[in-house]
Amino acid sequence: MSDTIILMDYAHVDNLSADQLLEGDLIEIDDEVVQILELNSTKDGIVISYENEFGEREIQEFSDEVIFKLFVLQ
Repeated sequence: MSDTIILMDYAHVDNLSADQLLEGDLIEIDDEVVQILELNSTKDGIVISYENEFGEREIQEFSDEVIFKLFVLQ
């Protein structure tokens, strides 16, 4: 039996504002594609809890003016 490696690439499909984001979206943060786990609105923006491809979780706050790159797997 042979092993097969399937390479998956990300494709940039749209740019979204903070109020357009959904849990589960794949977005770019700090030059890395991450998956949104949770979104919380604040007075001045949004707090995003996310996970990178290595399973590391982070929480970061962004202003309402930030535009996020949305990705899908190809």
